[in-house]
Amino acid sequence: MKNPNVLVTLFFTAVTTVWVGAQGRTALKDDPEYIKSAALRIDKHVAALYRSKELPVPDVVDDPTFLRRSFLVAAGRIPNLEEARAFLEIDDESKREALISYLMKSDGYRSHMTNWLFDNMRVQEEMNRGSASPYVQFIYEAAQNNMPWDELARSLVASKGSMWEKGEGAVGYFIRDKGMELDNLSNTMRIFTGTRMECAQCHDDPFGEYERMDFYHLAAFVSNQHEINRGPWNKVWREVRDAKKERDDFGELVRWLGDNIHYATLGGGGRGRIELPGDYQYRDGDPGEMIGGKTPFGKRIRSSDRKDSGSGRMEFAEWLASEENPRFNATIVNRMWERVMGRAIWEPVDEYVEPKDTIAPNLVVDLVRLMQDLDYDLRAFQNVLLLTKTFQFEANSQAFDAGMPQAFNGRQLERMTAEQVWDSMVTLVRGDVESLPKRKFSDTIYYKNRPVLQGEMTMDQLSKEVLAIKSPAEYREYVENLLYRFKQGGGGKKKSNDSMMGMMSSGGPRGPVKGIARASELPSPAPDGHFLRQFGQSDRLLLDSATNEANMAQVLSVMNGHVEKMVVSNDKAAIYQALEAGSSDRDKVRYLYYAILGRPPGDEEMKMLMRDVIDGSRDSYRNLASALLATHEFLFIQ
Repeated sequence: MKNPNVLVTLFFTAVTTVWVGAQGRTALKDDPEYIKSAALRIDKHVAALYRSKELPVPDVVDDPTFLRRSFLVAAGRIPNLEEARAFLEIDDESKREALISYLMKSDGYRSHMTNWLFDNMRVQEEMNRGSASPYVQFIYEAAQNNMPWDELARSLVASKGSMWEKGEGAVGYFIRDKGMELDNLSNTMRIFTGTRMECAQCHDDPFGEYERMDFYHLAAFVSNQHEINRGPWNKVWREVRDAKKERDDFGELVRWLGDNIHYATLGGGGRGRIELPGDYQYRDGDPGEMIGGKTPFGKRIRSSDRKDSGSGRMEFAEWLASEENPRFNATIVNRMWERVMGRAIWEPVDEYVEPKDTIAPNLVVDLVRLMQDLDYDLRAFQNVLLLTKTFQFEANSQAFDAGMPQAFNGRQLERMTAEQVWDSMVTLVRGDVESLPKRKFSDTIYYKNRPVLQGEMTMDQLSKEVLAIKSPAEYREYVENLLYRFKQGGGGKKKSNDSMMGMMSSGGPRGPVKGIARASELPSPAPDGHFLRQFGQSDRLLLDSATNEANMAQVLSVMNGHVEKMVVSNDKAAIYQALEAGSSDRDKVRYLYYAILGRPPGDEEMKMLMRDVIDGSRDSYRNLASALLATHEFLFIQ
């Protein structure tokens, strides 16, 4: 395949309508020349760093390594056979740049970025037995629409109202930590500013720069979180419990409304002041004393300790995501560098370091300016990093021994994340992963896992009606009427087996896909025992809880478990298209290598395979596929 038009056809016309969320924003991110010049500036900074250590700048990796590295970093999966052939079998000086353009415009980038956001925002399908679908949808669409990082931060932190109200899914950010406002604040500061303040919740941090008073000044902005108009529900539910009728039809519906409507609300806008806890132990304040909000760095803001502001979360959000907040800017730059290069400029990634104290102060300052010039567009920023020579560096042991941080020394060899392993397996099975089913979102009311009142009422409408109820008597009457309507509308009727099977196979009108799909489309997180959890997917309870460490369950899954059933023994798997594409045994072996490892076999490998393994039978190719999938080379990024 030596025709450059093939590369153009595959890498430029396969995706043309993915990025619709940022339409109307004409900025430097849309200027290809600016993007390339920014990549060159970064390389000059890195080259200067090497010169300062009297080290040669590393060479770049070969085409197969670049191909596989780029796919896994940008799209979260290995290339399929067609993509590997298009890149490896063409002589074109601009093909690396074309590949990055192809990947950054692909749905694969969106899917991979969705996983990253799901992890950082700890997205789960349920909250307190109720559906978290609007929050899942908000984060999912933030990745799909390439929402700028500052806009995302402000939307989450300033959110209020009902999660089911159209466009208010961001409320789920606080609801997922209901009753744990201080923990939520600690996570917010870690995610967005790289500031570790969790110790200061309870005491002055002897190893950090913040005191307990600093933490409570910040907490004042987000204090007084409460549900909207839960009073009538509380009284009715108490009556249900006193009568021991929780399992009656009426009681079950009251509980469901509490879990799905009332729990999914956030009242007020943030008090702007807070009482110090009863165990406050320092001389700068008294237990129970009311203090106002105050920020610790950047362009500081304050609120009164004498009256409620009513807009504390908005004030906090504006400060948090401001261009004038140095930690907000530097932290997202460092997170994106880690995501692309494999290691952060300073580590841990969520512990801020002043640019002047990093190993490359001028680079950090330039990267912050770049992030701002790109309007906090994470796709455009990563695009710049992927176009650098720095991303292409070979690992250089000489530089590492001389103290060059891994962040500037080629990607460290490491196992794929759970999502990358899964999505690569899916690629081997289905080939064209862009066309696989996606999550579906709707405002349909689901009661006892069945849609009700379709065409009559939505969750948004139901939420508005329920939250407007003034008295317990009105609430009881409403529940009785709603229960009758649910039963009349089919909510109490069992669907036929055929209908239920159809919903299971398609994923239903709302929710994750049930079947083979990218990790971003499956339940978040996957259930215990699933392949993704075996390979270290985050439980989405704590920050940074994902792991890529090996264990015996993974070995068994590769050798004779899920991988064997999903790929090796599946004659319909896309991987075996390699056997149809090749006209000779040597071609077929080469294409299997393309499909699994993203490279051709070496001369010695080919010689050995032709002599000892391949006899032309389907079983011999199946054995080869099984062996390649079990190699460290398949499971690792280099």
